[in-house]
Amino acid sequence: MKFRIAATAMAFTLGACATTPADPSDPGAVADPYEGFNRQMFAFNNGVDKYALGPAAGAYKTVTPEFARDRIGDFLRNLRAPVIFVNDVLQAEPSRAADTFVRFTINTTVGIAGLWDAAGQMGVERHSEDFGQTLAVWGIDSGPYLVMPIVGPTTPRDLFGMGVDHAIDPLTWTEFDGDPDLDDKIATGRGVLSALNARVALEDQIEQLNAQPEPYVALRRIYSSQRQTEIRNGRPVDDSELYEDLPDFDEFDE
Repeated sequence: MKFRIAATAMAFTLGACATTPADPSDPGAVADPYEGFNRQMFAFNNGVDKYALGPAAGAYKTVTPEFARDRIGDFLRNLRAPVIFVNDVLQAEPSRAADTFVRFTINTTVGIAGLWDAAGQMGVERHSEDFGQTLAVWGIDSGPYLVMPIVGPTTPRDLFGMGVDHAIDPLTWTEFDGDPDLDDKIATGRGVLSALNARVALEDQIEQLNAQPEPYVALRRIYSSQRQTEIRNGRPVDDSELYEDLPDFDEFDE
C-alpha cells in the first residue's frame, strides 16, 4: 500500500501535454492505449491537488509537528499488517509473512498500538504487499495503464486487487456497539490522514516531477518501474527474462 498512496499523491500534482507510448523494449513497461482518457483524469487529479489536497496538506503540515506525523504514519502502516500478511501467505513467502506477523505483534504491544515502529528498531524491516502484486506473482497480466479519479495511476489488475484488499481488511468488517457508523468514520479518517501524510512526505518528489518536461510520461514510467520492483520484492530482473522471446539461434548453426 505504501506504493499506492505514493502514486496517488504524485498523480494529484502532475499535468502534461505529450503523447509518448510505453517503450516496447522495456519488459516492465505498461501499455497506455487509453492515453486520451488518462490525460483527462490526470488533469482532473491535478486540479484536486491544486485546490484541495495541496492546501489541506500545507495546513496539516503547519499544525502537525513532524514527530506527530511520523507517529501517524507508523500507526497507519501497522493497520495494514493483516492485509500484508495475507498477501505474503498467498505469494508463498513464509519468511516475509513471519516478518509481518512479528512486526504487527511487536508494534501493537511494545509500539503502543502501532504508534511507534518498535519492530523496525529491533531490525525487523517493514515491507508492503497487496493483492495486485499477488495476482502478478500468480501470472495474471496487468492490463493497460489507467489513471482514475482520486485513485491515480493503476491497472485493471491493481484496481481489482484494491477491492480484494479492502474485503480482507479486518477493519472493513469491524462493528462497534453503540455507534454503528463508527467504522465508516474510522475508514474516512484513515483515508484522509493517509492522503495528507503522504502528500507532505512526498512534497520534494512531487516538485521534482513537476519540473520534468513531460510529467505524465515521467509518472507513467515511474509507476511501471516501481510496480515491477515491488512485484519482484526488490529482487533484480533475471537477464534471461529480457531475451525469453528471442528465437533459439542454435537452430541456425548449420
